[in-house]
Amino acid sequence: MKIPPIHFKTMSSDTSAASGTAASDTAASDQAGQVAALKKELAETRELVSLLADRIKHGESYDTTYAASPYASNAHNFNSIPLKGMPAKHVASMIEDVHLCDFNPLLNTSSYVNVTSEPEEKAVAAMGAQINIADASVYPASIELHDKVVNMIATMWHAPEPANGGKYYAGAGTVGSTEGCLLAGLALKFRWREWYKEKHGLSDQQVLGVRPNLVISSIYQAAWEKFFRFFDVEAKVVKPNLVRDKMAVNAHDLVSLCDEKTIAVVGILGNHYNGMYDPIWEIDEEIEKLNAEKGWQIGIHVDGASGGFIAPFQEMSGKGTPAPYDFRLKNVLTMSGSGHKFGESICGTGWVVFRQREGLASHVATTVTYLGGSSDSLTLNFSRPASGPYVQFYKLLRLGQEGYMNKVENQMGVTSYLRHFLSNLKHPSGKPRFQILDGGDTCCLPVVAARLNPELNLHYDDIDLQHCLSESHWYVSGYSLGFENPMNDKFEKLCNDVNETMTMFRIVVKSNLTRNLAENLAGNIEKILSVLDDLDAGYESIHSRLAGLAVKDEEDISIQDLREFSDSIGELPSRGLNKSLKSQFIQQSFRKKKQKRSSILAQNIC
Repeated sequence: MKIPPIHFKTMSSDTSAASGTAASDTAASDQAGQVAALKKELAETRELVSLLADRIKHGESYDTTYAASPYASNAHNFNSIPLKGMPAKHVASMIEDVHLCDFNPLLNTSSYVNVTSEPEEKAVAAMGAQINIADASVYPASIELHDKVVNMIATMWHAPEPANGGKYYAGAGTVGSTEGCLLAGLALKFRWREWYKEKHGLSDQQVLGVRPNLVISSIYQAAWEKFFRFFDVEAKVVKPNLVRDKMAVNAHDLVSLCDEKTIAVVGILGNHYNGMYDPIWEIDEEIEKLNAEKGWQIGIHVDGASGGFIAPFQEMSGKGTPAPYDFRLKNVLTMSGSGHKFGESICGTGWVVFRQREGLASHVATTVTYLGGSSDSLTLNFSRPASGPYVQFYKLLRLGQEGYMNKVENQMGVTSYLRHFLSNLKHPSGKPRFQILDGGDTCCLPVVAARLNPELNLHYDDIDLQHCLSESHWYVSGYSLGFENPMNDKFEKLCNDVNETMTMFRIVVKSNLTRNLAENLAGNIEKILSVLDDLDAGYESIHSRLAGLAVKDEEDISIQDLREFSDSIGELPSRGLNKSLKSQFIQQSFRKKKQKRSSILAQNIC
């Protein structure tokens, strides 16, 4: 800032006293103004210097490594937006620190979610992240790519050709299979409502007072609990048998619960507990007979969250289901699947396909015209990135049908290895260590499901096995065989032939779980079993101990409970469970206490 010059006037000797006084006052006033201006300029200069110093410091932080920057040594709360920004590479390092505290996703056999990708795939995902695919008038080419993916998946599931020579099948890409299930359920509900209104001569207002139901196996995924709660649909649940039927629902039992308020029955193409397929072809036969007898129009939704990208390629290799499971069946009206599971996408992606648009998909279709054109939407969420369709398109073209088939055969081969390994393990008593609970090599996902042999009466359970395995960096999902029944909000047994306190575990063989990794996992399982066997008779299952706390009301849990629990855990050998896990167990107990469950569930990541 330029400093204005200071000018001093010289007074003549013959100036009157009055004039001299006035001039003196004026000069003093000018000097005071100039002093004020100088002070203001000084303050501004100091502010500028401070800003420059911050920028220099910021630049120095940027030029150095994250470890040498001040950000590495300061504690960061981040419950509010920071006042000033940070160097991009250091922010990325902070997020990487957070990620490092997670389990290694490549060793997570609990989740069905794909965790591997190629550099080109990541670039495609980043490209799609910048596109809001809801705006069809701005991104028409991306919309067309999305529709082509729907076509590829619809033909894979043998959907009927679009009506009236249409170019695209009725379907949509979603955030995940949950949204796909919700959309299918809504379309089926609205379809039923039109039928029921006409059948009983009800008005639009009157039919709203009739609550419909949906019939499903108790082995349903969490998406359906959301559907029941969010959209006011009654759940009618059938419990399968675990040991005899490996959790596959009995078609007759399922359809016997239907009535004229039933919007549909759900067939699960690979449940998340043990990977078994429901006999959808048998369900179709039962529904066909029921509709013909009663004059109803009940349809089937196929929940292919996991099996939608497995069953088609098992069939292609000659190792498929004994009969069709998709739109080849007359009564299958909707089908959904997850692209981010066995569809191999790296970002949350789901797909739903409708048998036809008229009278089905049309019930959930909306049109928006305020974006500079006319945009149709079949999804619950309007704005969403194009990453899902982009990456799914990439994967379908990258692998092709043969690539998917080879991938699935490899997965089933590794699954068979692990299954045989567990089957052949013997307890010192000579009895088998495990009871296998999955469907084997057919009509099943690449999943190994088992439980510790109940005949051994061990002092540890499958959830103890899960926690001990985590010390070797492997995450295997253990869980109880109970669920919260939406029909009565009670915690009940999941299957007819086992009680809710029993446990089991699963190993999901994703595409990254190679034979070499599987052998390492098998070796660690064998070692952990030796550790658990060596614990003395005073050992009490951590899972069972937690159950005692979990079922208590909040007001009943005392400091003494915590102290006793801590003391009992503290007596365990150090090789069994480390201190951090002990803390986790206590926290899990208190998170679950309000639910009054008889066991702690290892969360099923779907």
